[in-house]
Amino acid sequence: MTEPTTYYKPTKLDYLYDAATFIDDEVKLIKIINKMEKYQIRAIYNEFEDPYSSFNYDREYSEYYWSRFKKAVAVVRPDVILM
Repeated sequence: MTEPTTYYKPTKLDYLYDAATFIDDEVKLIKIINKMEKYQIRAIYNEFEDPYSSFNYDREYSEYYWSRFKKAVAVVRPDVILM
């Protein structure tokens, strides 16, 4: 009998794919942000903002993702400060 394989998943970036997928849909993005913890929100913001992050590796870096994410966070979770 083989042992079950466990895969590492960084808990800070759990919602990165969902946030990037629904960045154009404010309603779904707000629902995603409501599920997130403060540290996850900050980690995803840092990933969107960093032009050298693994997320931005194959994309042309612009303010597109992080400005929309930051706006949605300001509406939903004004207690979280993103800098």
